[in-house]
Amino acid sequence: MARLSYWGLAASVIAAIGLSQAGAAATKTKTAKTAPAKFQCNTTLPSTPVTSALLSSGLPCNAEQIADLPPPPALTPALQHGFDYYSWLTFLALNAPAKGGVIGSGKKPGGDATAIWQGWKDLSEIMRPGGIPPTPWGKPTPVPPICKKIATPGMPVVSMVGKTPNVLSATNQPFKTGPLIDQNGQYVRFNIMVNRPMFDYIVAHKLYSEAGQKAFAGDVDFPGGSVEDGATGNPAPGNIGAIMIKLAWKVMGKNDDPTKFHTEAALVYQPAVKSAGIKESCGKAVFGLVGMHIAHKTTTDPQWLWSTFEQVDNDPSMDDVKAGKATGHYNFFDPNCTDCVVNEPPPRPWNPDVVPFPNGFKNQIERVIPLDEATKTINGQFQPLLAGKVWQNYMLISTQWPGDPGSKTDPTGLPTPTFLANTTAETYVQGRVPQVSSNCIECHNNATDTVGKPSDFTYILENAK
Repeated sequence: MARLSYWGLAASVIAAIGLSQAGAAATKTKTAKTAPAKFQCNTTLPSTPVTSALLSSGLPCNAEQIADLPPPPALTPALQHGFDYYSWLTFLALNAPAKGGVIGSGKKPGGDATAIWQGWKDLSEIMRPGGIPPTPWGKPTPVPPICKKIATPGMPVVSMVGKTPNVLSATNQPFKTGPLIDQNGQYVRFNIMVNRPMFDYIVAHKLYSEAGQKAFAGDVDFPGGSVEDGATGNPAPGNIGAIMIKLAWKVMGKNDDPTKFHTEAALVYQPAVKSAGIKESCGKAVFGLVGMHIAHKTTTDPQWLWSTFEQVDNDPSMDDVKAGKATGHYNFFDPNCTDCVVNEPPPRPWNPDVVPFPNGFKNQIERVIPLDEATKTINGQFQPLLAGKVWQNYMLISTQWPGDPGSKTDPTGLPTPTFLANTTAETYVQGRVPQVSSNCIECHNNATDTVGKPSDFTYILENAK
């Protein structure tokens, strides 16, 4: 049955097992499709018990297999559970070791290891100076010249100090934004990466340059993940669609326990920003992952599925702070500070070459929308699978999905839940205020390329040179 019409369906129809939206069209005319590669993928039903068998179940192609749908008004919670289950399966698969094995089987302490997604292409490797083509998949882009003396083969490079690449140079932003400063006075760093189906589409249509985007005649339409008709069981034939991930990293420092983080040594490259008086520099640091935002386009969800995870010690909820329950060590909150301004960007000037942040500034972040009980429950089911591993210290915040993906009047497809924020990326726009607070699908519906054409719910193309 098509989810686009479930709001008004009778209970007898809603109770059908499965969620197939084949034939539900996106609201915008799409052209220039490219066929995604075939993969073995996960089609595990969310009614399947959460056991260690899921650790090797593989990456889901889609979230269309939603089982045992109850009659209204319980339908939305049942669907939410299905999408959250899908998000956890995605998290388990993407964070498995790149060299093989299941998540948590790495040789580093706590079963840590370089993850599968760390072999994907970084935004900086795709949108290169002069609009030159990206290096082929599997081959790294040369490190910035200033970093060569300290670089080791294969060492990743992080440079962004905000979820948007131009946060240091832009004086006006559509939403309140700015760097995030941890309790050690260090800037949080970010990067954006894409999987091969998304990368191949960009390269095939030369969307990595302004010239290529101007010459592209069709509508940008990244491949969507799908499961073949009639596929059941695990795994099953299917297509992996375009996936992009946004990652937030903190420098491991005083009072940080590295056994509670996925860590990587990386080059810290700071491009020069003349308008802000920032000079080019390069250094090294050990980073801990504090935020992971996963967006996956599927054939049944053309507005993409948005899964967001955080390290469990990032910050307390406002409710816990008011109740006096915010105690212990947090990455972005000081329980002993009673006069700190909450959820506000650091004062200007912003210069990542000057650390710790001047005048002892540290962000005081509180989670505006607390995790609901259903999310806490599913986290409590999956986290024990990772007991004793660094990955046990990560939690799902929620999954946003289009409630009516084929709507002819709403191009955003009725995002459900309405608001979703990762406190490391949407730090300063948390809340429930329409048109102001973080809503992944609604925000990304505004994305365009460098020539102003819609770019299929991703801002990546606006960075072409």
